[in-house]
Amino acid sequence: MSETSEKLLYVISAKKEVAWLSFKETFDYLYNLETGVREENTDKDGIKNKRLQAIRALDSLGHCDFNFSDDSSKNKVYAAPPVLVRLPCAGFPQAILAGARSPNTIAQLSNTCQSVGHHIKLEVTAQASESVLIPKRVAVEAEDVRELEAICNSLKIPFMETPSAWSLLHFAASIDDYLATLKSSNAPELNWKRETFEPNSLQFKPPKETDTNIRLGRYNHPSRNTKSYYLWQDERCTEIDLDWGRYAVLKALRRNVLIYDKRTFHMAVPASANLPRLLERALTLCSGYAATYVKKMPHDPQIQGFKLFSAIPPKIAEMTAAKLGQTLLQQSLNIT
Repeated sequence: MSETSEKLLYVISAKKEVAWLSFKETFDYLYNLETGVREENTDKDGIKNKRLQAIRALDSLGHCDFNFSDDSSKNKVYAAPPVLVRLPCAGFPQAILAGARSPNTIAQLSNTCQSVGHHIKLEVTAQASESVLIPKRVAVEAEDVRELEAICNSLKIPFMETPSAWSLLHFAASIDDYLATLKSSNAPELNWKRETFEPNSLQFKPPKETDTNIRLGRYNHPSRNTKSYYLWQDERCTEIDLDWGRYAVLKALRRNVLIYDKRTFHMAVPASANLPRLLERALTLCSGYAATYVKKMPHDPQIQGFKLFSAIPPKIAEMTAAKLGQTLLQQSLNIT
């Protein structure tokens, strides 16, 4: 992976706040630069998918926050403040660098680590090759947590002794908490083109008769090229966030899709059933590596594609599943 992988975060960090159109143009330019593809030869669907993957990775790694609304002119990307995030790992305390970054950041961190103690380790590693334009993982290992605090004090950036993965999990809502905030109505169904979430394949497909009393519909706006999602239950509906909506259906149908390997501490989440943002960030901040993609798992060939999270402690895996009304599927995830 070339140094191009850092440049997207550099741009966002320098501007602090980037309009969506500017972010999109910057990503597309750097993507073509990274892959060596001429702009006129770009696969538009392919680059759109890579852009969406980058958005989720930058968000889950704690580098950026994304604000999306129905009015695309108000969509913004914000650089998060730089911070050392402690990892929930055993042994010597470790932390990763999250938030805004400049071309001088890693050198400044390295010098500060050496000034605090020559035994402090600084490790800089590339993300998986599939993670286009995702900045490198920058990790610090010390012998005592107070040394991590001293590094942050010297750099004038925040440090929290409690690993952020734990804090985020305790702060995040559960599926029941989220559903309790919604108000349902008996409004008629939109007459827009629609598809229904199919809980076996986890894909949206043309609607068909079903014997369940709950369904998630995706509706395409006839003129704005936007999508809305409505959860239907017992002939009543409510507009819902896509990530929560899928797990509402899965919980109601007792369909468990989250896999955990307690030997390797890997957790697999279907790519077509993304976790709500705070829960995905909690899992990602267990390691500082963006989730990698695995095409399929032998236990459920109907699901095509999984996101694999690493270094997930058993308690965090269990809490994440419980927040979504899921029971973990215990399975070996020895994946090469």
